[in-house]
Amino acid sequence: MSVEYPVVGLVGKVGCGKSTVSGVLAKEYKFIALDVDKFGHSALEWEKDNIVGNFGTGILDSTGKIDRQVLGNLVFRNAEKLSVLNSIVHPRMKKEIADIITKHPKKRYIIDAALLFEMGLDELCDYVVSVEAPEDIIRARVKLYRKWDDCKIDGVLHAQRYLDFFKDKSHFSIFNNGDMNKLMKQIEFFILEIS
Repeated sequence: MSVEYPVVGLVGKVGCGKSTVSGVLAKEYKFIALDVDKFGHSALEWEKDNIVGNFGTGILDSTGKIDRQVLGNLVFRNAEKLSVLNSIVHPRMKKEIADIITKHPKKRYIIDAALLFEMGLDELCDYVVSVEAPEDIIRARVKLYRKWDDCKIDGVLHAQRYLDFFKDKSHFSIFNNGDMNKLMKQIEFFILEIS
């Protein structure tokens, strides 16, 4: 099935290369990238009172904004707290993304979201692409680019281990081991398949 203005969801663990795939689709194939993490940042501010009510003022920085690093360290070590945070911010994030797609329907979109299925964002997608990478490469990327320590990486990867299950729900899989030529060929194949 080809869709003239497709909405493509990218799902995969942290450090697997979703942003790289999203960047190629935006640059080479004129997709508009919707990075769900960025919507999360704005949702934190919109829902600040509710979040502070649940997690306390210790998550605020000296300017009164939510310190994402402090909050992240708190929730990624505690599944219950992560669930509470997600229940607060995910509905707002989904609404913001859906509003953009609805207001500008004649565009090609990529929704880059590790939690695509949990947030119900797959409901907005014509195609879902699973981006995968070996765990040693994921760990090296996250240490280099996000400066996370092993404890935080372990916590996030543990929280995202269920994502392997969602490969079966994806329309396509892209393997990203760092070889850009192979990655480009896989993306080109995906575009040909949906065109």
